[in-house]
Amino acid sequence: MKPFRNLLPALVALAALAGAPIALAQLVIEASSFPVADFRALDKVQATCDGAAPSFLCDLQGEELTLIAGKGVDYFFTPTGELAAAFAKQQRGQNLNAYNIDANTNLVPFDATIPGLALLVDGEYLAAQDASGAWARNGDGLWVGSYTATYVGAAGEFEVERRVTLRNGVDTFDVALDVTRLSGDEPADVQLATPGIGRTANPTVKVGHGTTFTLNPPEQTFADPSYVSLQQNDNNRGFAIVMAPGATGDELRGGYLRPNRVVFEASIPGGEGATAHVHASLYAGHNELVRYHQEGYLELPGLFRPNILGRLSLLVVRVLEFIHQYVPSWGLSIIVLTLLFRALVWPLITTQTKSMFGMQRLQPKLQELQRKYKDDREKLTQETMALYREAGVNPAGGCLPILLQMPLFIILWRVFVNFEFNEGFLWLPDLGRPDPFFVLPVLYVLVMLATSYFSSRGNPQMLRQSMIINVVFVFIIVGFPAGVLVYYVVSMLVQVFQYWLLSRGQPAPALAGAGAPAAQAPVKTTARQAGKAPAERPAKATSKAPAKSDKRRK
Repeated sequence: MKPFRNLLPALVALAALAGAPIALAQLVIEASSFPVADFRALDKVQATCDGAAPSFLCDLQGEELTLIAGKGVDYFFTPTGELAAAFAKQQRGQNLNAYNIDANTNLVPFDATIPGLALLVDGEYLAAQDASGAWARNGDGLWVGSYTATYVGAAGEFEVERRVTLRNGVDTFDVALDVTRLSGDEPADVQLATPGIGRTANPTVKVGHGTTFTLNPPEQTFADPSYVSLQQNDNNRGFAIVMAPGATGDELRGGYLRPNRVVFEASIPGGEGATAHVHASLYAGHNELVRYHQEGYLELPGLFRPNILGRLSLLVVRVLEFIHQYVPSWGLSIIVLTLLFRALVWPLITTQTKSMFGMQRLQPKLQELQRKYKDDREKLTQETMALYREAGVNPAGGCLPILLQMPLFIILWRVFVNFEFNEGFLWLPDLGRPDPFFVLPVLYVLVMLATSYFSSRGNPQMLRQSMIINVVFVFIIVGFPAGVLVYYVVSMLVQVFQYWLLSRGQPAPALAGAGAPAAQAPVKTTARQAGKAPAERPAKATSKAPAKSDKRRK
């Protein structure tokens, strides 16, 4: 219970903070115009335009796309509402300044012959002609619930209405493809198709149906699909495209078409006025457990098989969500979770810190041994171990606690980087994006400097090195999501507090190198200066002294 008693002041402060304003603003998804010419590496697209299988981008030269910048993915839509590119971000909230069209993070292959959300009829691509439509912003003020675009255009014998809806905070968007026959009497299969995935030539294909799934099926469709996915690999890494049936629309069939296309299809009868409705949701992003949990795909059969770290990450997510049921903001929930984690590792940090302080006290003696036995490595090892036994210090005592903590730190990092908080906290507009005012990076560096002060006491050179490293590190963490930095700052503050508690009553360690021999000649010191009584001088053994004494007696 001692760790909880030590953290009680922090919990009281949290209770007071709970009544304060939680967020001043929130960042939202934005829509803007993006010229196709601004993509990088367009020469690779041009190289396909005169071939037998030209890229769909060849027909978009000189066009303006609509860029929807989301938290995890930046989407590019054509003037007819099809998906031209989808750039997944390595880190949520990251701002992408350039878009290389052949990047592996572009989940829509640049050399595909069809765009994403394409209309196929019996497997053949039909491009909409003279489509009209525009994106509309839903919601008031700074909060945007979704962007919706409706495009209507003729495609061969059909009139096509394509509605796309993107919601803030998730990487899944909805698409509704409503097709009306204008002419023709032959029944056909209307298909919603999306190619993938990046530069991966042979992605893992899965089709879920019922309570099971089919891995890498042949080119076919399945009745009553729960999802169809393309994953860069089956090892829970990389990126994925997952398409699931929508809540409305016709009864669908789902499957896989070469080359690397996921499709949902419905049948349209012959005769003018016949209709077909293909409604689906599409996820494009990280092939990662936390994202699947928040997107609602975790229960899909066979989609994701988490390893032990993944299962522990999911446990942390559920603890965080449980805390959020009783704490009014995600920012406070992160702080509470951090304090709980620090209470859990408090005994380990205590062991590590005591070992660290013990080693600091022994530094002068260790340096003296190194000078004394610099030419005898075996003797130096023996004397060093004897010194450790005499002082009761275990040099490995600080390593085991660190090793035990590392999996927990990795799990928390994975959770906070991939979790979508979708709200602000205090001055932070959005916990899923970097701090725009750079307050958290500065706080982090200050806290790390305080940590370095305690961990390098008695070693000014190590302290200077730590200061330089921490100042340089600020340029790395400045792009971290604010939620991650809230966790790190609070965690390091608790560690500094623990260092301070344990350092009370500890003797100040001697400065490193204090036992080194002086370079200059020793200064002679008088007995009076040394504070000692002068020693008696021995009497000189001569024959003259006794003679004088005899004369006085006479």
